Amino acid sequence: MFRNIKKVLAIACVSMAVGAATIPSIVSAQSSTQNSVQNRAEKRRGDGGWQKLNLSDAQKSQMKSIRDSAKARRQSIFTDEQRAIMNQSRESGDRKGARKSLNLTADQKTQLQAIEQDTKTQMKNILTPQQQQQLEQMQQQRKANRGTMRQGVSRYR
Repeated sequence: MFRNIKKVLAIACVSMAVGAATIPSIVSAQSSTQNSVQNRAEKRRGDGGWQKLNLSDAQKSQMKSIRDSAKARRQSIFTDEQRAIMNQSRESGDRKGARKSLNLTADQKTQLQAIEQDTKTQMKNILTPQQQQQLEQMQQQRKANRGTMRQGVSRYR
């Protein structure tokens, strides 16, 4: 019976040692996953590019009010059913096919494009000439990167 206790204690000690060794790697894997998810979210929102422009606090405030206004204008175009679909896709996190499932009319599409163009113009007018030039360079670089990716050439060499 004493031998069985020794075996159980030995197994417990080994298990604890293995567990103690793996916990830090599990924790770091979780935090790196959260960081990569956050980075992807920032890229989708476009925060990365705008941060490079070194906007002043006043410019940031103006940009926020323009975005909020554009959001309200877009929402007014959608029907109640379309808004419900958008809210449902936002809550589920599956936004990929949400726009297609809205079945937008040609008039709605035209209005949304006009809002998008107006928003871009307003935001660009807030920038200094130097910031506008820097933004143009970033956009050209992004287009060039898309072109190489579409041709099957990796930009990571």
